[in-house]
Amino acid sequence: MKPELSTDLITSEWSADGAVVVCIDGSPVRPDVITWAAEFAHRHGLWMRIVFVAPSADLNTSASPTGLFMEAIQIAESVSPDLRIRTDLISGENTAILTALTSEAALIVATQDDPAAPGPTCSFARVGTPRESSAAAALPVVVGLDGSAYSESALAIAFKEAEAANTELVVVHAAPPEAELRRDVASGHSPQHSTPLTWQLSGWATLYPGVAIRQIEFDGPSVAILEQLSTEARLLVVGRRGRGSFDDTALGTTSSAMIRKAHCPVIVASEA
Repeated sequence: MKPELSTDLITSEWSADGAVVVCIDGSPVRPDVITWAAEFAHRHGLWMRIVFVAPSADLNTSASPTGLFMEAIQIAESVSPDLRIRTDLISGENTAILTALTSEAALIVATQDDPAAPGPTCSFARVGTPRESSAAAALPVVVGLDGSAYSESALAIAFKEAEAANTELVVVHAAPPEAELRRDVASGHSPQHSTPLTWQLSGWATLYPGVAIRQIEFDGPSVAILEQLSTEARLLVVGRRGRGSFDDTALGTTSSAMIRKAHCPVIVASEA
């Protein structure tokens, strides 16, 4: 069943296309998540869409989301009073809701405790407990690459964020585990390391000449080094690998591990 969208809780007539989407429920609002999403939307000139998710059975019995909406809007507007914000009340099952949201979102933002992962057509971010904006301002953006098509999407996001934040981009190129290589071949994915790093970066460096790039290359699993680098990063970007829909079987081992282990916000990029 298609999720139902209320019309009385929409605070503007702006289209949701290109929005940074944040889902809330009856739990207390996470100011750090709302702030991170609002800052990202402001830096990249995107809308912000705050969605209250309610199971169909609880729609008429749950507490009114109005107070939570107002709190979230106030936090977002403290980042930028000119931020374009839309709110929606959506009822339905989580999987159906995420499916509907991915068709309209530029980025879906979730807390690190949220077990659901949007489908592969949309990039999504997991926010644990991000650093204060002032502390993170000078830290680099870190992107993990493996030479696949997903790496191009990760690079696009990473370069845009590094340029918008006026900070360094650290590019990590690592060989994936042999077991993951075999799984990719069996599932029809292109072999990794198909694109030399220098070639892969050259076009992006031309598009973003003001972004300083630092390269790290090594053979072996990337989880350990990405986790270490995330302790001194404002954002970690990884490509999404694997096929599926709304659980971690749709993710590769690196992206699945990073959304749990990283010490900074993580964006998992959709396929290019």
